[in-house]
Amino acid sequence: MSIKVIATIGPSSNNYEVIYDLIKHGVSGFRINFAFGNPSEWHNIVENIRKASRELDTIVSIMGDIPGPQTRTENTEAITVKKGDFITITLESKKQEFQGEKILVVSKRELFDILTPGDTILYGDGEVEMRVVEFSRDYAKCLVVTPGVLKPGRKIVVPRKDLPTGFLTSSDIELIKYACSEEFTYIALSYVRSEKDVLLVRDLLAQLNCSTGVISKIETRNGFSNLEKIVEASDAILVARGDLGVHFPIELIPVLQDKIIKTTVKHGKPVIVATDILESMIENNRPSRSDVVGLYNIVHSLADAILLTSETAIGKYPVETIKWAKTIISAALNNLPHSTLEEFRKELTAESLMEKYAQGLIHLAESLHGTIIAYTKTGNIIPLLSRYRPLIPVYMGSWNRKLLEKSTIYYGVNPVDLSSKLVESDDYEKGVEEVYSKLKTIGYLKIGDIVVKSYSKRGINIHEIRVEIVV
Repeated sequence: MSIKVIATIGPSSNNYEVIYDLIKHGVSGFRINFAFGNPSEWHNIVENIRKASRELDTIVSIMGDIPGPQTRTENTEAITVKKGDFITITLESKKQEFQGEKILVVSKRELFDILTPGDTILYGDGEVEMRVVEFSRDYAKCLVVTPGVLKPGRKIVVPRKDLPTGFLTSSDIELIKYACSEEFTYIALSYVRSEKDVLLVRDLLAQLNCSTGVISKIETRNGFSNLEKIVEASDAILVARGDLGVHFPIELIPVLQDKIIKTTVKHGKPVIVATDILESMIENNRPSRSDVVGLYNIVHSLADAILLTSETAIGKYPVETIKWAKTIISAALNNLPHSTLEEFRKELTAESLMEKYAQGLIHLAESLHGTIIAYTKTGNIIPLLSRYRPLIPVYMGSWNRKLLEKSTIYYGVNPVDLSSKLVESDDYEKGVEEVYSKLKTIGYLKIGDIVVKSYSKRGINIHEIRVEIVV
């Protein structure tokens, strides 16, 4: 599959058997949402992911989602509200003052610093809408405009307003330290407002001597306004459509998504699309027609990956969701108009020798209907090949398993683990031959197939291409 699929782990998928099946049916990476659970639970998930991936001889990534400067509900039980109800939003320490009222407990006092009468407050991705009628420094009384159920641990957002807080709380810092200690592949940063937020995290990672990559989630007006610089500072970008739909009119989401994808790809960074991908499969064992069309369009946007959230975290059919995602993606790719790819590639420029080499390698392999086999020690070639959205298989081997894990969110690049066979000092030619041998053994290459091997000559900065027929 050219576009990668990332699954969120939650109550529906938090066991070894389901994780094993998710990988078996095409998941390239997993997301753990640090807004829920604790380090002990997360450690067990990480152990299960790594055990299953090794058993299946498959490379997958692990992403830890850092909550960031957001307000969440902290009530212990769900609250049902009807249109016209009044509800008081307050802190845990103040809720005794509002006995007899419907009370929604929230996590941050700073929420009340940004409120004015008439402000809209949205729960989750906008499922419940409330209007502020009265507020002080530690509570707000609201009129329910859109009814629903308010559950613990969900977001509370004031559209067009950001909390007046620093980007990293003490709990966020501890979560980053935890992700580093467990050697997570990536951390995803919520509510990134500018490149300064990303650079702050990078400084912390450097202090921790941590190689975990940084994915910035674009979900607010400030984040979108500073998109270009955020992309430059990040390892990857995530289009958080749920929050974007809270901070912007929802009819603009397709425009915002398209802009974020094109900007990210232009900089050679992977871009992930999240929220409401196959939402209908939370309750049903097959997707709705609109979900199929939506995923089809994401594939045709040429994003690197999709992130499934509730579908695999709390949905009834996590494995079936992955099977359907794979089926829809395959159909969409088989019907991708050539003009779509041509227009996409026209926006890309190849300036350096390596960029031109990657471009030429893709064009040659596609003209031969061949398979690219390459080996990397640094990972530098991976984004260069991926950004052209190759139409043919690309297999990338390395001795460095951690490096390969990072490739799992890149479009069209299939990692091949050689960590048990090679060491860093082995040369590129040997690496390519090991990739070739492994692909033949597992049946990915068959007699008569055309392979395009990519070589580097150590120390003399020469890159070669060798075309062969499998015998």
